Amino acid sequence: MNNTIQQGLLISVIGMGLVFAVIIFIWWMMNALVRVTTRDDEQEHRSEDTVGPGSVPMRAAAGLETHRQAAAAAVAVALAMKAETSGHRSRMDQGKVGGMTPWQSVHRAKQLESHKKRG
Repeated sequence: MNNTIQQGLLISVIGMGLVFAVIIFIWWMMNALVRVTTRDDEQEHRSEDTVGPGSVPMRAAAGLETHRQAAAAAVAVALAMKAETSGHRSRMDQGKVGGMTPWQSVHRAKQLESHKKRG
């Protein structure tokens, strides 16, 4: 019996070792494929970072785009605040009666009707 347990443990250790070895091999292969496939892309990005269309540095253009996005976000927040204070209600709020939409109240009523009390 002692020999059987030792054989079982040895088979388990070999099996787990093989599983981990295959996982590490797949991880290494994925790393190698990423390095091979992205090498050309990184060189293109480096050349694009220095000079863009019309001799404008791309970093300056990215800063301008960030500024435009921040301005658009500020306008969106201002409009939302204005709509909230002026009493406009959203579509979701317009149909609510007693905290529930008509859809919710119909389905809850059906659910209550379908329960038949025993006894």
